[in-house]
Amino acid sequence: MPNLSEKDKQALRLAGDLQRAIDQWLGRRGVEQSCAVSPYVDPAGEPAVIIKMNAHVAGAMIDGLRPPEASPVPPPGGGSAEPFPGGGSGEPFPGGPPTAPPGPNSPSGYFPFKP
Repeated sequence: MPNLSEKDKQALRLAGDLQRAIDQWLGRRGVEQSCAVSPYVDPAGEPAVIIKMNAHVAGAMIDGLRPPEASPVPPPGGGSAEPFPGGGSGEPFPGGPPTAPPGPNSPSGYFPFKP
């Protein structure tokens, strides 16, 4: 393994700590599946992580992070208030889905990897 910079080491620790915390949090809610937490150093040189999860885990996290008084939001066009296995709102993240996949030309400008 090549020598890691201090920022690389910080990103690795951050990803490991977050992975353990998410695993414990999901386990307390009876969700056996987890997500993948990957470390990287962002373009500004700061430690960061990328989280990848399936719809079941995302739904569990959405439900767990929603304030207790909030009710599920029905999806556009009616239908079930539970479009994702395990719960969740009709909108997987604020602002709706991106118009293009992440990449150098992404509308958000977010792309952690050099093309």
